[in-house]
Amino acid sequence: MRGEQADTVEEYLTVVPEEMGRSLAVVRERIRAAIPDVAEKISYGIPIFSYRGKGLVGISAAKKHCSLHLMSPPAAAALAGQLTEGKLVGVTLQFAPDAPLSESIVRLIVAHRIAEVDARG
Repeated sequence: MRGEQADTVEEYLTVVPEEMGRSLAVVRERIRAAIPDVAEKISYGIPIFSYRGKGLVGISAAKKHCSLHLMSPPAAAALAGQLTEGKLVGVTLQFAPDAPLSESIVRLIVAHRIAEVDARG
């Protein structure tokens, strides 16, 4: 479902299947709570959440799962052993629509990505 036609995150969450939209909405709120001065937009057809003008993570719906895109191969490699929920495939953490990622997992990922952006200046 990546690439759904949507101009806003709210619209994206309504054009994906209802169960996925509900799950992604939960993860969205957890992301928004974890990123200071978060900005969000649709890019490459999916919701992207930014910090200091840099994309940190994205979310999307696929046919059978939801995804949290880490958008950083180094972050995915560093966090691989700590991600106790979902299934990490490349730089994407896939999760079931009926099991949105927990606040602690979202905060772990976001904190790591923020540290990467801050380290780059």
